Amino acid sequence: MEAHKFWRIVEQAREDAGAVTGPFDEAEVAEALITRLTALSRDEILDFDDLLGDVTAQLDTPAVAIACQLITGYISDDFFSSFRAGLVGLGRAAVEHIIADADSLAEHPVVIDIAAGRCERWALDSEDLLFAASSAYARISDGDEDAFWEAVNDRREASRSGEVLRQDRNRRPDDVEPALEGLPHLLMLLPPGRWAAEPKPAKTAPPADPHERCPLCGGGLPAASVGSSSRRDDGTILTRQFRRCLDCSRVVDRTMHADGWDVWRETDPVEIDQNISLRVFLDNHS
Repeated sequence: MEAHKFWRIVEQAREDAGAVTGPFDEAEVAEALITRLTALSRDEILDFDDLLGDVTAQLDTPAVAIACQLITGYISDDFFSSFRAGLVGLGRAAVEHIIADADSLAEHPVVIDIAAGRCERWALDSEDLLFAASSAYARISDGDEDAFWEAVNDRREASRSGEVLRQDRNRRPDDVEPALEGLPHLLMLLPPGRWAAEPKPAKTAPPADPHERCPLCGGGLPAASVGSSSRRDDGTILTRQFRRCLDCSRVVDRTMHADGWDVWRETDPVEIDQNISLRVFLDNHS
């Protein structure tokens, strides 16, 4: 898939959701995008997700990270990912301006509405858009939520690129000061500490998977898994899923084999302690 087709799909979804001529609603844009993607082939959905990753990687800069903090009053690795996906929902022109100059966000109507209190500060947080491809893939796979991740794994193995996750190559601690200096208008519109008195809304409890139970206490497991893929020494891909029990709060995982997933088992607590990203994603899904 070429970049122009990727953006055409995004712009069509924005039109379908009324975001071109009306107010921006990330959930409606994401749902319209998922609907558009279900009309594509499975390979095209995977191509779209690859290009979405490329665009959000270009938005992974110190300036955009600080903009996220100023606009929402919050930042973490997973939240920043969904924030960048929300920026993609603003359309190609907005994204290209943000990549060139993150301070241009101060002139965007959505950010102006956030600053004026006419729009929630979480308006650009779009986890639904971030995972639009996986949602669309599941819909055309009879609801099989694993199908997308298995296809991603197969594609990686076929390409034998060894790339599992895009690295945050554009952010370094010593880039913060120059990035702040490059955001004069956004700092004036949304000065640091603007949201200090407003806590992040409490998350709603995730839905339980009706087909899976915790092997440790028999309690419910969340329907959504945190996935992890890595390349073994022999070149094959190791794919695992992690879930935190909704009842006993312990973490369990299972591994993909040639004939499917094996049984859930308790994850080594040491592994969780040493893997900050895994902890963050688990906390966000439970």
